[in-house]
Amino acid sequence: MAKTLYLVMSGAPAPEGLPALVRLLQADDWTVRCLSTPMGQSFHDADELAALTGEPVRAEYRRPGTGRPLPPADLVVACPLTFNSTNKFADGHADNFAIGLLCEMVGHAVPTVVVPHCKPQLASHPAFARSLDTLRSLPSVTLLYDDQAPYESRMPTWERVLSTVRTL
Repeated sequence: MAKTLYLVMSGAPAPEGLPALVRLLQADDWTVRCLSTPMGQSFHDADELAALTGEPVRAEYRRPGTGRPLPPADLVVACPLTFNSTNKFADGHADNFAIGLLCEMVGHAVPTVVVPHCKPQLASHPAFARSLDTLRSLPSVTLLYDDQAPYESRMPTWERVLSTVRTL
């Protein structure tokens, strides 16, 4: 039986493309639901992701009495997560649907893989280091980020993301 995985994306590029990650997760028997920050909608092909998952990419809170609620998540992958979204998540600033959902998943203790992706100049800001430390301290969060790697290879391959998902 397929388990439900929330793929939370923000406004950062994903060099291998998120559709490729969705396909890998689906091949591993995950039902993927894509959720986005407002800026993430302009970085990723929502139509292609919706075609792959059979569900629209959600970027807004559902109003009471409208639409269908999301099925409960068995796992969350937040990828790619920008400097801004990483800091918001770590600080609990739930000012949009996707970040609010990440904060809520911590409260539910849902295993969450976080894959930040930002420019080295932003990553060198002390707020980012504090945010990474905060995220590392959360029992349900697994952080995939190598601040020593060259910028071009800081994003893990989708195979590495998948292998991390398989361990949770």
